[in-house]
Amino acid sequence: MARLRKPTAMLELNGSLRHNPDRARARANEPKPKGELGNPPAYFTASEKRLWRELAKMAHPGVLTCMDRWTVESICILMAKLRARAIKTQELGLLISLLARCGFTPADRSRVNVPPAEGGGNEWDEFTPISRAV
Repeated sequence: MARLRKPTAMLELNGSLRHNPDRARARANEPKPKGELGNPPAYFTASEKRLWRELAKMAHPGVLTCMDRWTVESICILMAKLRARAIKTQELGLLISLLARCGFTPADRSRVNVPPAEGGGNEWDEFTPISRAV
């Protein structure tokens, strides 16, 4: 099976576009989302709305946008089934696949390199082990 195409936002975060300018040029005319992910749909149940907000908080800023709403809707619906222990095997496979496409699996997350924030550090510094020179 062919490898899935990595989203441009993830390539920007991990520096791949800087290191490979041809790759950036090939994606120059890609549609650019004009809005954020936003609030959960009004028809969602209370638990699906909580899952939407939980997922939005976990995502790195700028990765999930208005163009990802349908994918996030699917993730929330499937995750609600998982938490209710009512998910089918095929649905679980789809959930894992959708999470991977959005960078929410360990392997996909490891490919994202968050640039340091102004001031030299980044928001994850408190979790990074400090190596000490002896």
